[in-house]
Amino acid sequence: MNLFLDTSVVLAACGRATGASRAIFDAAGVQGWTLQTSTYVLNEVSGNLPEFPPPAQQAWPLLCAQLHGVPDILSFEWAAFLVPAKDRPILFTAAAWSDVLLTLDRRDFGELLGGQFYGLPIMKPGDFLKRERAAGRLIWK
Repeated sequence: MNLFLDTSVVLAACGRATGASRAIFDAAGVQGWTLQTSTYVLNEVSGNLPEFPPPAQQAWPLLCAQLHGVPDILSFEWAAFLVPAKDRPILFTAAAWSDVLLTLDRRDFGELLGGQFYGLPIMKPGDFLKRERAAGRLIWK
């Protein structure tokens, strides 16, 4: 399964060794998940990471090594009016390449969080893990 990680999820995983965002990284290999991101997200992470404490900055290279880059998609053929323009590349890229978009960004993805965008589920990492556990697909604890 291809999981697209929004900037908020990547930064949360860097900033905290526990929690659902880091659990996504920890479980990916066993679960067979491909953790996808794009240059757009990587640029946002690079811009925000210096504001985080040193342990988060030290975790970044290890987490980054697990990410699979996909090309950014900057336009979409269908209407996408619910998301602010600055976050549309994340939504469009995830829709083009991924099975699920994981985000913690309630401000910009609030109306879509827990729902779908043209069939693409948009979920918080914890809700995704709960869904996978309930479906009997979560191997990792």
